[in-house]
Amino acid sequence: MSLSVAGHAIGVLTVGASLKETMPQRPSPMLPRLLARTFSSVGGIFPEIKSSSILVGFILSPNPTIMASAVLNKTPLHDDAVERLITRLFVDKSLLGHERTFARAKLIDTFLTEYGDFINKRNAFARDHIWITAQEPDLKAYRWHQKYSLPVTKVLGRLACLVLSKILGIGTAERNWKQVKAVKSGQRVNTMMNKTTKQVLVYAQYQQARAQAKINNRATAGKLWEDGDFESMKMDIYCKDIQEALQAEVATIPTRHVRLWRESWEDHVKGPVEDAKLKERLLQKYGGLKLYDKDDENRLLTCHKPYFQKKRGDNRYCIFAVMEGYDPMKDDMDEGNYELWSLWELDEALYDCVQDYYQANPGEDSVVLYEKDTGIDSDYGDDGDD
Repeated sequence: MSLSVAGHAIGVLTVGASLKETMPQRPSPMLPRLLARTFSSVGGIFPEIKSSSILVGFILSPNPTIMASAVLNKTPLHDDAVERLITRLFVDKSLLGHERTFARAKLIDTFLTEYGDFINKRNAFARDHIWITAQEPDLKAYRWHQKYSLPVTKVLGRLACLVLSKILGIGTAERNWKQVKAVKSGQRVNTMMNKTTKQVLVYAQYQQARAQAKINNRATAGKLWEDGDFESMKMDIYCKDIQEALQAEVATIPTRHVRLWRESWEDHVKGPVEDAKLKERLLQKYGGLKLYDKDDENRLLTCHKPYFQKKRGDNRYCIFAVMEGYDPMKDDMDEGNYELWSLWELDEALYDCVQDYYQANPGEDSVVLYEKDTGIDSDYGDDGDD
């Protein structure tokens, strides 16, 4: 099922939700069964449909029928979904404060201008032939946008291609399994390890012979080198030594912006089971940060990983910090490891100790700390939608 079709279904459900209150519990025999069944189930389905991708896919479909439905059924819910996706996909993560807010506003304003052209078929979209192809029943919406909107827009085309190319349903998985099954059952060629090894060796020998023939041809023509040969010898095109220039090239370490407070998304713990996505976000924020343990003679610790604590009614993540000499290959309760780690709650004690270290060692690891209420937004939105 494509996103545009799923979005069209949401448009129908939106209208159904508003009509459900005025309908009798038993629909009239004149009402089509499918519509009656949709209205009767809307109350249980529609509140759960919150995917930003589906909502945006609905209003960006080039299909004339779906576009007409989008004009009638577009709500602030769709606008919010657009803003969430633009913020998540296009706003530069390195921007903070006013710069981030300004960049986000410009992107949203550009999208709204381009969307007005798209829905009204004007300016870049005022071409008859592109809307003729949009009427095809088997049209892939993201391919249409790739051809006709991506080259002429700055935001709408990119957003449409990203959103409408998402796969919904299990059709693709079923088709892939059909191919795997054909291989496993012997209906298709199954290349075994020995045959694969031989193919690799033959291909490598061919490439080696081809390279040697190329060298011989160059030698015959009197060309014994290429410009790339001088780079490997640390010489420029004028045979000048570039050793000093190579030594001056230092890999730039990107600045790491750390928001030194407990952000709201850090509390999104779902039940007694670990959340892999939340754990990865916590690792990105805290992993590798250093701190001084004030309660233990200012010993130096490094944030190693998020640690999930199970407690009835209070499941949460904390930070597993380690000292130098900690061996992750050994058990944490091992005699050599037990004294080298400690657990830290995501509270002011952790943030104060981290701040003490980086104030004493400014610029280390390109870490820049930001405190709460200083105009810096949270790294992730509060919504949990993907």
